[in-house]
Amino acid sequence: MFENLGIVTNIWAKEIENGALFADLMVEFGVNGFRDMEVREGDYLRNSEFGELIQNIETAMLDYTDADFKSICDSAWNSSTSEWINETKHPVMFTDISNFVRKASGLTLSYAMSHPWLSAQDDIEDDNKKIIMAKKLAYLLCPSQARLRLVDLDTEGEIDENTAIANLKRYTSLLPEYPMTFAVENARQSAQLTLKLAIAGGAKLTYDETNTYLADGTALNPPKEFWSNVKMSDLTSVHFKQKTETGVLSEVEKGFVDFKTISEHLKSRNYEGDLLLENAPTTHSLIDALNSREYLLGL
Repeated sequence: MFENLGIVTNIWAKEIENGALFADLMVEFGVNGFRDMEVREGDYLRNSEFGELIQNIETAMLDYTDADFKSICDSAWNSSTSEWINETKHPVMFTDISNFVRKASGLTLSYAMSHPWLSAQDDIEDDNKKIIMAKKLAYLLCPSQARLRLVDLDTEGEIDENTAIANLKRYTSLLPEYPMTFAVENARQSAQLTLKLAIAGGAKLTYDETNTYLADGTALNPPKEFWSNVKMSDLTSVHFKQKTETGVLSEVEKGFVDFKTISEHLKSRNYEGDLLLENAPTTHSLIDALNSREYLLGL
């Protein structure tokens, strides 16, 4: 199963900081067999050439109806000619998008961002606008298999479950004409709680067992409890990174997370989602990714 391992693009943060181009890294990893890529929002992305294009897209979205923008996204990926570009209000920008799409051919791109979905929102209208924009970006990246993932890195303390569930239900109801998978990831909260809220809110779960472990190796909740309760139909993605007392590692190896047990769970239950590598960033992320894949295949 690990021969189909993909990546989360924040592993490129140091290389992009040193001047590498997002699109070049995307092509390089694709050539090396990493075909599933989750485009993770963050400063590293916004500071890249692709991040500049994303900012232009976000501004241009306001000039199109939801239906028109969806049609443009479909044309960018499915049209055999470039005639659709001349029918837009931003032909230069959409030419850049068309070039990016050609480079991404054969890849499955999804979109992920940090968002405090576990907390009450002061401005519902503004909150909706952020999610709608994110959904449109997710659709543009892969109309055939669009997916948006949220991770809450801000909310701490006691969780108002009703508020979190209401947020997820509201998010899933937005932009229904854009078909996509909507997911949340366990972060500061236990995987058990995140799974419970995701199911109640109509979302899928992206599972990262590494996030379950604290710095001393103890778990927010025993992984065994999670695996005894989760159904594969509730999972859309599983992230792979390793953690020890020193923090998240740049390559998958021995540490707190038992990857062999995870793979056995997934295989025995016919898991159909993707597997994404999320190592700590270095200036040689492809070597780290190749070594990590080799380690996982060896299991």
